[in-house]
Amino acid sequence: MNQLKASVIVAMYNGEATVEKTLNSLLAQTYENYEIIIVDDGSTDSSKHIVEKYLDSHKVRYVFKENGGVAAARNVGIEHAKGDIVGFCDQDDLWKPNKLEKQMKTFEQHPDVGVVYSWIEVDRNGDFSISKPCFEGECFKALLMQNFISCCTGMARRNLLLEIGGFDESRELHGVDDRHVWLRLARITRFGVVSEPLATYVIHGANYSLNEAKMLTADLICISKISSISSLTEQEMAWCKEAEYRVYRHYASNFFYINELKECSSCYSNAWKIKKHRIDLLIASLILKVTPRALLVSIKKMRKRIKGEVA
Repeated sequence: MNQLKASVIVAMYNGEATVEKTLNSLLAQTYENYEIIIVDDGSTDSSKHIVEKYLDSHKVRYVFKENGGVAAARNVGIEHAKGDIVGFCDQDDLWKPNKLEKQMKTFEQHPDVGVVYSWIEVDRNGDFSISKPCFEGECFKALLMQNFISCCTGMARRNLLLEIGGFDESRELHGVDDRHVWLRLARITRFGVVSEPLATYVIHGANYSLNEAKMLTADLICISKISSISSLTEQEMAWCKEAEYRVYRHYASNFFYINELKECSSCYSNAWKIKKHRIDLLIASLILKVTPRALLVSIKKMRKRIKGEVA
């Protein structure tokens, strides 16, 4: 029997289309000492009926709560968890059979490590790719500069999650509430990484993370909350300002890709306000502000056609 116990929290809301496949992947783990806590966040579909057939397993528990958002559901899961280590798997994501075995081994071998994550396989309608982050040890700065942990790969010691107060349940953080947790944990513990894809993040039309405008707002609020921590050093404050700049640059590119020129212009303008020596950002903002959307779409189509002819 494995010594450390793991608790896997599945925050579920109207997950009838996907939760069965998710639970099957969790129950296929090669690691023995674990439990699955399904927190139903006020579902109104047939999710509960699908889950009921799994409750005969001694590994599976079901908790119902009034709708309050994914962060609140995860906190309820942490409260009910009996494991030393807590992991999270959304209702539409999948775990590889050896995920717990690999990550729990890292926790057992490195008592000073409080968070262990892994690479992630991304499924875009059957088109698979792998994200391979490699940061470990002291990760606060790295996490500020780049949100490299997919929630379905991250696991943390329960006592540390309790120490930081769990997830911030503010609705304004929806979409990045997990990043907010990893950042706060990074200030009190070391991180470890398993360098292979141990989970699959499934991208479909309903993913909240595809809403660029809401994700921009959430990321900025996340950085703002971190920068307001009273114990931050002067260096850490500077990192937070750099992180804010990178958020604007990141979403400027995303908005440009989907032809949202007004939002793209605004992001470049706000990035320039942080680094005013970057006149190129101000120029880009002004040009995009007066460029007709239809013109940009036409130019992109023309470039794509020319590339196709050259190829």
